[in-house]
Amino acid sequence: MPAEGTIPYLYFRVPTNFTEDKWIQAFEISPSARPVVHHVIANAQPAGLDPKNERTVGRVGLGGTTPNKRGIVFAPGVAKLLPAGSDIILQIHYTTIGKEMTDRTRVAMIFAKEPPKKLSTGGMVLNVAFTIPPGADSHEVKSSQTLATDTLLTSLTPHMHMRGKDMIYIAHYPDGRDETLLSVPKYLFNWQITYELAEPKLLPKGTKLEVIAHFDNSPNNKANPDPTKSVRWGDQTWEEMMIGFYSTIVDVDPAARERTGAQQ
Repeated sequence: MPAEGTIPYLYFRVPTNFTEDKWIQAFEISPSARPVVHHVIANAQPAGLDPKNERTVGRVGLGGTTPNKRGIVFAPGVAKLLPAGSDIILQIHYTTIGKEMTDRTRVAMIFAKEPPKKLSTGGMVLNVAFTIPPGADSHEVKSSQTLATDTLLTSLTPHMHMRGKDMIYIAHYPDGRDETLLSVPKYLFNWQITYELAEPKLLPKGTKLEVIAHFDNSPNNKANPDPTKSVRWGDQTWEEMMIGFYSTIVDVDPAARERTGAQQ
């Protein structure tokens, strides 16, 4: 990595050459130069296709890493599917820090010893249309989505950049009840944590999942790149994002279980 400048997202293709589907029981991404790695996102997709096309048919999200985010071990009977013949695509966002650095990012996987009963999936609640005024110390941005099916929630991962202040997830149930699922009153960019539920939580069909975030674009925020500028959605660290990631589990297709059998 150079000492200065803006680096666009980079994409690295890792062929697997697997001739059968694999079930991932544990997954970890480990950059060697963490100070310059904003994030790494790993996806599996059919071999040879454009890694930058996020609408690729057959793409499967495997996992990712952000500052101080650790790997994940799925509960017994839960796994991620890595389809046969897939390439693993690593989307890596590097941010320069004033000195040259060299990074070698590694991906580690442990395969389940038998086909799982549940598949790990997920989604996100996001807002890309906000503008944070200059000097605002608690600008609110929110978004929501209504769940189309019964959903088993397993974890929540707030994501903002340097001006992120706090985030809260609220479930508005069809029967009129409201429940706070997660409240992060002091968000820190360098500690982007995935909050795992002790037990999967059922969110019935029709539940509205709302995410509310606040941003500190004032001079009091010591991490603020420039409190004199309006801030909008953008890829780079000095821009902003508002995403409430969440993970879920669903029943595995019986046909997929039969195709794989026991694995090593």
